Amino acid sequence: MAGSELDFTSGRRIGPTKLDTAFTALRRDDDGLVRVQLDDTETGRRATVWMDEHFGYVMAFTATPWNRPAAAVSRWPSSHDLSPDALRSGTDLVRLEPGASWQASWGISPG
Repeated sequence: MAGSELDFTSGRRIGPTKLDTAFTALRRDDDGLVRVQLDDTETGRRATVWMDEHFGYVMAFTATPWNRPAAAVSRWPSSHDLSPDALRSGTDLVRLEPGASWQASWGISPG
């Protein structure tokens, strides 16, 4: 997607771009986390969604509810854990036996 209307790697306005898009091949920082930053250029407010190595996809959505532009970001587990089509296809699905666990870390922080 480098150079396309879906290239947000260097930060830019979403503008009229409509998103209901999965992003893969995520760039991780030195601490192993992926960070997706959303900025409101009018108010200066900013939020960062971060996720650990268990998340290999990011879904990004845009909408105009209530006649106001909106954007959302959702983390999605890595392909070895759960692919975006896993619930329908049954592939890459994590099945936990009773008493088993699966753990991952993610969060949202201001700035």
